[in-house]
Amino acid sequence: MGAIDSTSCESRHSAGASDEVMNEKAVAIPAGEFDLEQTLESGQCFRWRRVGEGEYIGVIGRSAFHVRQVRRRTIAHPLGLPSGARRSSYENVLLVRHIGGVAPREIESTLIRYFDLSRDYPAILRRLRRDEAFARIVPRRAGIHIVQQDPFEVIISFIISANNHIPRIRGILERLCVRYGEEIRTPFGSLHAFPRPEALAEARVVELREQCGLGYRDRYVWRTARAIAARSDFASWSEWPTAVLREQLLGLEGVGEKVADCILLFGFHRLEVFPVDTWIARAMRALYFPGRTPRLREIQACAAERFGAYAGVAQQYLYAAFRQMRCAARVTCGGE
Repeated sequence: MGAIDSTSCESRHSAGASDEVMNEKAVAIPAGEFDLEQTLESGQCFRWRRVGEGEYIGVIGRSAFHVRQVRRRTIAHPLGLPSGARRSSYENVLLVRHIGGVAPREIESTLIRYFDLSRDYPAILRRLRRDEAFARIVPRRAGIHIVQQDPFEVIISFIISANNHIPRIRGILERLCVRYGEEIRTPFGSLHAFPRPEALAEARVVELREQCGLGYRDRYVWRTARAIAARSDFASWSEWPTAVLREQLLGLEGVGEKVADCILLFGFHRLEVFPVDTWIARAMRALYFPGRTPRLREIQACAAERFGAYAGVAQQYLYAAFRQMRCAARVTCGGE
């Protein structure tokens, strides 16, 4: 959400995982209905790299991980079956390996928190699907979760995302991290932690513009990094009421209403917030305002009324559904 993915309908080449990584013992985390690819390709985060089918590498904090989603066969001996009889089923699991950087105390708890696996998304989606219009286009399976990312990374990422598209956003963030972030060596090559506020605050604006490709966003990023680096209370922002936090975010350079809402949802996990970009505006108009173009406040009021405390979750499923419809239309028409 917040940027147009011009590659979402294209096939991706898989480089495959490193043998060194595959020989390491993985932590298996039950994942329920969670879909790794749908979540990481949903436009809420930009720095996970696909290295195989259902397989990604990425950095959380100062730790690098390899994550692969698989369906694992389980064998049960339920009561009531004849002696020796077995019943097999499959469970959805994430196989996670720490591949570099700071070793987390517990890989499982780190990934459960990051991918929000302890939250009952199937129950949330059932609640949202009580809305008939929403239920017509959104699948029953709760594959998309709202990732719990680092707030500073999200602030900078969505300042860069304004009037931009996902491949370019990813390129800018990669250059930013290579230049100002801590290097993490992995079997897949070097990855980088996201720069700390102090590192970007000390950057030269000309380097942000020319070396990292930020263009006119260079001063937005630099001034925002300086403002946050100077705030001793930044860690406590996550505890603030949403309305107060929104006002604080709107005071940062390069943060307008849409970017602030994206930061609230994806950086501070305020699930009631409903960011509206071009695609969401089209989706809401098609579902709830046929024949006319609603104002932004009308869209937000409609989302709050229909989706309540989980409007942000609904937003991600609407975005995914309409993006899929766009892909289907392009294939039907023979591409662009």
